[in-house]
Amino acid sequence: MDSRNPFCPPPLPPKLDYGAKELTRLLLEARTALGELNGFSFAVPNPLLLLTPSIIRESVESSRIENINTTVEQALQGYLFPEEERRSPDKEVLRYRDAILWGWEQLGQLPIGHRIICGIYGKLMPDYGGEYRKLPNAIQNTITGQVVYTPPPTDQIAGLMTAWERFQNTPPGEIDPLIKAILLHYQFEAIHPFADGNGRTGRIILVLSLVQDGFLKLPILYLSAFIKRNRSRYYELLSGVTENEAWLEWLSFLLQGIVEQARGTTGTLKRVLALYQKQRERIRALPGRIASLEVAEQLFLSPILSPVNLGRSLGVHYTTASRYLKSLEEAGILEHVEYGKYQLYVHRELIEVING
Repeated sequence: MDSRNPFCPPPLPPKLDYGAKELTRLLLEARTALGELNGFSFAVPNPLLLLTPSIIRESVESSRIENINTTVEQALQGYLFPEEERRSPDKEVLRYRDAILWGWEQLGQLPIGHRIICGIYGKLMPDYGGEYRKLPNAIQNTITGQVVYTPPPTDQIAGLMTAWERFQNTPPGEIDPLIKAILLHYQFEAIHPFADGNGRTGRIILVLSLVQDGFLKLPILYLSAFIKRNRSRYYELLSGVTENEAWLEWLSFLLQGIVEQARGTTGTLKRVLALYQKQRERIRALPGRIASLEVAEQLFLSPILSPVNLGRSLGVHYTTASRYLKSLEEAGILEHVEYGKYQLYVHRELIEVING
């Protein structure tokens, strides 16, 4: 394809041997790995204990692919600060988290389509109004400045996205839903419907499609970590589909990514669950109301706490929350840090687990 001319993605699905031996093997592995990961959604009484660390890890990794660099700890600190005091990279990560949580909540009422996609984009990129791009754009090599891909012109976007939505919500027939999700991920990135943030929006939609299709109860897959580790290969294979219709290589790559990340995420969540059980027992041994289950859960729902946000979450006075946090620090469960005018308490063990 001539990168100077706009590209119109071919209609889905492509004509392939969907029963090819390698695809069948990877599909079985991916389904098994996702099934084990999904089992953790039912392992704890409050699934948000698993969702919170998963979402913040995915948010950080997905943002890093776009060269928005921060850490899990910095992003969690930023959550406690007013919007105007947050660092720009932390704002981006927290918007990603808000976007994926919003999209997940909508799945109960809406299928993945225009309203969810534009809603996610609006949360992720609030300055763009949550609308498809109105101007042509091009993807450039950040080092040489050379245009490497020119997506479809603006007058084709609505039609292409309507076809995308139709395929997304049509029963897959002979095409496995996992294969369909990966085909749709390519197509979304090739259409490039937004002025910016297409990569992050597409990665959110891919994980949410696994929820919609019943592979996951919660969006707890750290898929962006695999893409970040293999970023060059990811973009190379996207181009391979565009230029040579190399669909099998693309499908195999992302199926392998799902296998690796489902297994890796399962391992991480096993450690989160083990740490939760350990900390709950330690807190139970403390005197007074601090020994409640609600206090233990807050350490996992908010791995960095302040007296204000703990008091708000538990419905107790600031001074009571401060006393709880001091007791947890003295018990060696939390670490006290000063960040400017803020007194923060860090659940260091959990952050280390999230970071792997």
